[in-house]
Amino acid sequence: MAVCELKPGNSKEHCPTDKAMPATALLTAYGGCCFPMRLKHLESLPALNGTAVLNRISVIAFDLDDTLWPCIPTIHRAEDILYRWLAQYYPRVTESYSAEEMIAYRREFSASEPRYAVDMTAMRCDFLQHLGKLHDYDGETLSRNGFEVFFEARQQVEFYDDVLPCLQRLKQKYRLGSITNGNASVQHVGLDHLIEHAVSATDLMVAKPDPLIYRHLAQRFETSPEQIVYVGDHPVYDVIGSLDAGYQAVWINRENLAWPHHSPAPIHQISNLYQLEELLRVNGPSSD
Repeated sequence: MAVCELKPGNSKEHCPTDKAMPATALLTAYGGCCFPMRLKHLESLPALNGTAVLNRISVIAFDLDDTLWPCIPTIHRAEDILYRWLAQYYPRVTESYSAEEMIAYRREFSASEPRYAVDMTAMRCDFLQHLGKLHDYDGETLSRNGFEVFFEARQQVEFYDDVLPCLQRLKQKYRLGSITNGNASVQHVGLDHLIEHAVSATDLMVAKPDPLIYRHLAQRFETSPEQIVYVGDHPVYDVIGSLDAGYQAVWINRENLAWPHHSPAPIHQISNLYQLEELLRVNGPSSD
């Protein structure tokens, strides 16, 4: 299941598998002061109590990692490419750390500053600069070039089979957007012709599930939140976060997992985007 570690607002990219903290723990964590919506309010949310409608939807917004492509293989491949590049050009670094040790060290480093929870690019650049200085290299040069290597590899995603054909059809009827806590780029992965507005946590220094990032996307589309349906894999970041911001929500559950909380599961659940098309065909504007 695509769930991530440690801190509210973290990207999946922080995790070794890039997702470590159980969704149940996240739900509990966000029941406190870190998250504006308390768990006792979950049952009152429209998509959890069965009163949500989809017939006023004009915008569909998507999470990226683990919704449109698998996150773990993408990050692991990028980490491996970066490590091999370091071994070639900065061997003192890789002589000090195995690939696994470097990932563990990077996770430890990412916890050193709160801003890294919402700015993955800054975290990785600073980490690489730190490694360079630690091993008597020009840290700025290592950071700049090393991040370019990682970033290019990080954008080499393998879409789930349903993604491209479904997005192309959905684009004909709806406006499409995206929100991510990571540093995947809609443009670099090749979706900029389909996704009209893309928002990342780095843009605002605010991460999902904070309602502000969802409201910002609604402002970009110049539409009300209730006219947007958000599709994502993470129970807290994507489903509860978007509902709390006034969106409608569809939980994409590609691994057929149980909803990780005692409250009722979202009424709109799918395992692929073909099912999203059918859901909107039956319940969307065309059924009015």
